Amino acid sequence: MYCSGGTFTLKFFLTLLTADADIYPTPNPMPVASNVYAPFISTGYYLLDNAITRNISKYLSPYYLLIAAEAMVVVIALVVSAIYLYLFFKKRTYFYTRRIRKHLEPLISHIIMEESMETMVIPAKFYKIINNPVARQYAIDELIQCKKNFSGEVAKNVVALYLKLGLKKFSLQKLANKRKWHIKAKGIQELYQMDQQDALKTIYYNTNSRNRYVRMEAQTGVIHLTGFPGLRFLDVASYPITEWQQLKLLEQLRLYPDKEDFSKKLPKWLKSTNDTVVVFALKLADDYQQYAVHKEVVDCLAHPGVSVRSQAIKTIVRLENEETPAILVDHFDQATLNNQFFILDALRDLATAKEAPFFVKLLDHENDTIKLKAALVMANCCDTGLEILEQKGIEQPEPYYRIYRHVKTVK
Repeated sequence: MYCSGGTFTLKFFLTLLTADADIYPTPNPMPVASNVYAPFISTGYYLLDNAITRNISKYLSPYYLLIAAEAMVVVIALVVSAIYLYLFFKKRTYFYTRRIRKHLEPLISHIIMEESMETMVIPAKFYKIINNPVARQYAIDELIQCKKNFSGEVAKNVVALYLKLGLKKFSLQKLANKRKWHIKAKGIQELYQMDQQDALKTIYYNTNSRNRYVRMEAQTGVIHLTGFPGLRFLDVASYPITEWQQLKLLEQLRLYPDKEDFSKKLPKWLKSTNDTVVVFALKLADDYQQYAVHKEVVDCLAHPGVSVRSQAIKTIVRLENEETPAILVDHFDQATLNNQFFILDALRDLATAKEAPFFVKLLDHENDTIKLKAALVMANCCDTGLEILEQKGIEQPEPYYRIYRHVKTVK
């Protein structure tokens, strides 16, 4: 009879159970019990052996092997078909883009060389080509890239070509899409990159969209189209503005050399219920040195949001005045450990002899980094700072003598 590896193991196990008790002598051998269970064990062995052998024989039969082979052929055929379709559409897209490039490059070259749209003739065949969505999108992307690379009359002519080819209506269709957020975001991007001011109202409406990507493109768009006045979206922003988006908006604003006065709006933004709006407003006050809102920035030190308090400390340091050291010292105990490090680093250049007692007290702080930073500040702001540290090192060599030597080296 056929015997698999599993059957062999089972036979071996059952043989051990039915073996003579003399092989493994015990204090109380039970030969009667062994004789009673022996028939049941033999029966179990027989049934399991037959079941395993029967199942293996069944699935190794030619019928099941044929089914397995057919299934494998179907899977391979599907994979090959998928690869073929992928390569086919990729090749088709390549030829479409090559055709559109062939017709588009002379038009762009004409704009660059002649800097005039009056003598430009667009072949009728080109309009037929851009009826294809893939070719049309390629044309839009190429024009946007050209618009980014050029300025002045050339950039204006790129926009004129975009309009003359009738591509704007397709961007507006994307903007109106309510089901697919990525298409809507793409439409917003195309319209503001092409300086379409008439789409501003609709773009502004999307600055508080529920979808984060649509919202981010719309916020960038209103800044791109209007500059500092576009910041009015902060009045209604109810969703978080990510750190990355804040960075993008600040970079966008730097493209506008004419910086408008928005100090009257900052107090409102600094009291927003949206913590990220407050953080962004603090960054605006920092970047554009808005001293008029110094009091409101100091009030943010008592804000419940940790991120707001952290940014408020940084902004206060940037908007420094004679009150700044006292403000930072008063807030020190309420600050997080990282903010305490930042405060001490800032006070190294801002502190005066008036704050010396505070730094002497910090020498007994439980955190060694705080001790070291406080010692560095004290050595800078106080004429007797090094003498105090030296005396402290004599009284308690560890760790103050090492701190004294370090401060003396770097001072």
